[in-house]
Amino acid sequence: MPEKTLSRRTFLTAGSVLAALPILHTPLARAVEPRKTVDIQEYNPQDWVASFRRAFDDAQTVVVPANVVCKNINTGIFIPAGKTLHVLGRLSGNGKGRFVLQDGCQVTGEGGSLHNITLDVRGSDCVIKGIAMSGFAPVTQIYIGGKKPRIMRNLIIDDITVSQANYAILRQGFHNQVDGARITHCRFSDLQGDAIEWNVAINDRNILISDHVIERINCTNGKINWGIGIGLAGSTYDNSYPEEQTVKNFVVANITGSDCRQLIHVENGKHFVIRNVKARNITPDFSKKAGIDNATVAIYGCDNFVIDNIDMVNGAGMLIGYGVVKGRYLSIPQNFKLNDIHLDNTHLAWKLRGIQISSGNATSFVALTNIEMKRATLELNNKPQHLFLRNINVMQTSTTGPALKMHFDLRKDVRGKFMAKQDTLLSLANVHAVNEKGQSSVDIDSINHQVVNVEDINFRLSEQAR
Repeated sequence: MPEKTLSRRTFLTAGSVLAALPILHTPLARAVEPRKTVDIQEYNPQDWVASFRRAFDDAQTVVVPANVVCKNINTGIFIPAGKTLHVLGRLSGNGKGRFVLQDGCQVTGEGGSLHNITLDVRGSDCVIKGIAMSGFAPVTQIYIGGKKPRIMRNLIIDDITVSQANYAILRQGFHNQVDGARITHCRFSDLQGDAIEWNVAINDRNILISDHVIERINCTNGKINWGIGIGLAGSTYDNSYPEEQTVKNFVVANITGSDCRQLIHVENGKHFVIRNVKARNITPDFSKKAGIDNATVAIYGCDNFVIDNIDMVNGAGMLIGYGVVKGRYLSIPQNFKLNDIHLDNTHLAWKLRGIQISSGNATSFVALTNIEMKRATLELNNKPQHLFLRNINVMQTSTTGPALKMHFDLRKDVRGKFMAKQDTLLSLANVHAVNEKGQSSVDIDSINHQVVNVEDINFRLSEQAR
């Protein structure tokens, strides 16, 4: 009997008939549909890496139940796009393990924790929420970056706790862009590295970092530049502040910090706001070998920013200074406002920085309003084009030095190249600088501004100074 064969015409005819038939919703058909949720306990506990990979193939959400511990996660696990890891129990590794979040991925938790495992964000619309993270094996608990050019939109990190770790959140932004990130309601404590480091993020925009508690950030391992609360940085300093080299369009707000060397740090930034900060015990007792300045807020070489409502007790105040690389002064802060600043060092044993500001450039302004400091000095260096001081009350003990320093004349200093020379204005209203006895306490060099407006100050500007 001749073997029956299926010609191409017969095959196409049969295919068209099958395509016209209705889809059968049989139990067998339903069995191959992806499940919505799976329990990781359904898989092999001897190989959790393989188990997670299979579970993500099988379901939309993979759940680690409470009291379940998944150990030895020591390599990368890619979460498929749009899927969720929900942690109620515990995941642990040796520091080489990571979950990679692609577009639409979520890692969420209710009492769940990750130890020595990194969450690696590589997609848009990712969510990390409600988990605890720890472990000194990886450099960072959450990593946002990579070398592949991409745009990552709408990142949400909310309600996480990170302790006993190096960095909590590390962003390396040179190669790609984050457009829209909300990092909110987190608790960071007992870290060697930074709570949040947003590094060389020259392409990013629309970044909100708010409502965090930061405690005991203390680099004891000698790593340079480690041990900051929140740090954001652009790339190379340039006194013309080109948009493509700055970190920009971000807000840092509602931060409570204590027991660290530096709480908030911005390098080569532009168009940003820092507001509503409560700080305690920001002293040089922490991160002693990290090579960073002691300040609650440290700003280096930045343009067009606002710092508002900062309350500091028993710690260093603010440093707003030059962009410097290997001793070369490359840029100076310009066009900024400080408002509603309070610093009370009445009961502090240290002699620490109050507010130290260097500012300048031919077309620039600086406005300082509603500032009150006790046992601290307000120090102004170099000359912006327009300088406004309103409602300033500072007190410094006479054995420490003057309460107010204004050194505008840097013509014999290499930094004098940043001095404004045309259309200069100095405006002082309701400015009082005293020592512990209530006596005037100021140190002012030559004032040669073209316009000087003075109202209600407790010291004299000599004719020679003018």
